[in-house]
Amino acid sequence: MKTRRFENPGEAAKELFDGFNEWCEILTRHSIQATFAVIAANWAVHGSTESIIDNSLAKWSLGIAIAFLGINLLVAGWMSYLYNKRRKYADEDKERWEKEFQKAGEASKSTPWPYTDFIQGLGSFLRFFKVIVPFIAAILFVLSLF
Repeated sequence: MKTRRFENPGEAAKELFDGFNEWCEILTRHSIQATFAVIAANWAVHGSTESIIDNSLAKWSLGIAIAFLGINLLVAGWMSYLYNKRRKYADEDKERWEKEFQKAGEASKSTPWPYTDFIQGLGSFLRFFKVIVPFIAAILFVLSLF
């Protein structure tokens, strides 16, 4: 006899959302750690500022890694601002928030609610950004060895 893992569709959706949030948190943490590792590897292998300046690939690797950390910090601040703005929007008019909740639940297709399209889009971009940029910095570091 087959038993169901979930009691209802909402329980399954909650697991998906929880897993998504967990993996995004891991991605954020690991992308920053990987970037610090690329920076440390450049300094460990190339040894001096002069050596890095003379190696264009090492210079690009470090530049991209440092730019990633700065951009990541700025965008995290921006996302915090957007989330806080959305929280205030919800607190300002609880009746409106309830109506939006009902409307989103009745929609025939997926909606970004309680977020905005912009928050959803920025989040999607950031997930890609947090994978590709440290990867590019690491590839440039490896190429700088030859």
